[in-house]
Amino acid sequence: MPLPLICLMAVVPVLQAPAPVNEAQAVLDAARAKYKSVMEAREVFVKGGKNRKDFKADCSRELVELDARLVKETRPDVRQALLVSRFFLLILARDFPTDAFLAQIRQEVPPTSPAWSLNPAMLSDRGEEDPKTWGPYVAVARAKHPDPAVRSLLLFEFFWERLEAKDDAAWKPAYATLQTEFPTSRQAKQAKDIYEAGLKTPIGGLAPAFSLPALGDATTTFTLAGFKGRYLLLDFWATWCGPCRAEMPNMHSAWTKFQGKPFDILSLSFDSRVEHIAPYRAQAATPMPWKHAFIEGGFKNPLSEAYGVKGIPKPLLIGPDGKIVASGNQLRGENLEKTLETFLGR
Repeated sequence: MPLPLICLMAVVPVLQAPAPVNEAQAVLDAARAKYKSVMEAREVFVKGGKNRKDFKADCSRELVELDARLVKETRPDVRQALLVSRFFLLILARDFPTDAFLAQIRQEVPPTSPAWSLNPAMLSDRGEEDPKTWGPYVAVARAKHPDPAVRSLLLFEFFWERLEAKDDAAWKPAYATLQTEFPTSRQAKQAKDIYEAGLKTPIGGLAPAFSLPALGDATTTFTLAGFKGRYLLLDFWATWCGPCRAEMPNMHSAWTKFQGKPFDILSLSFDSRVEHIAPYRAQAATPMPWKHAFIEGGFKNPLSEAYGVKGIPKPLLIGPDGKIVASGNQLRGENLEKTLETFLGR
């Protein structure tokens, strides 16, 4: 690890030549170019029939170069571009940044830094995963970043996360701001689509009917009516979906605890190929020993339209009478078992 930056900066002369206007931007452009090449390589990988989750980007050379530059670079704007680019490439390579590096970013990179234009979604992800540490930082960027594209994206991510949490006091003003301050933005349209899609599966509303062949068993068909009298956790997911995989320990724990009650889980896979599901379930940690079906076409399937699926994981709990009784964050993380307990008891 390089010496702490506070030590390196202490020996820098007070007067320095200003960085060329485009140098920090060149750093960010290089990261964008790397992202483009990685996405092209991933597309070839997937078209070859492989699972998207098994693709791993090689950013080692770029990361070494960034580290070398960070040791020597002292100009704040260029350092910010280097640090944010390093953060971006670590995520791209699925090599999660250390706590020390994340703290360094918060120390050196202001929430309003132009460097965040590289990928502001990194900020929203940190704010959601670590709200205590990153929440205030992200809130400043969401309100004050000079780039409207950054503000609109952060506001959209905040809106969606708070909508899933059913936090009316937060998502409603965020939605209104998107529609009034960024009316022509892609995020404003997406927010409207997501809001309207959610109206298709309101709490207390009847779940749309379905008829799906069981995965691996053409003689069995799952229908909504077939689960009458039982609670059904409908789980839209895919093996390539990182947040879906992150929910698996909670899903397995809930299944173990409640499988003896009037309760079923039906996982509906959005995988691009049905063949990708079995290898994932063959792993000891993720057998998913409940009911399964494959949704051909994923988001484009008519069932997805009927249920307003705009992102996964999308869990819904349907009651014995076919009405939706819980959804969203009520059925994720530690909330899953708590919510099930309210309906099924301990």
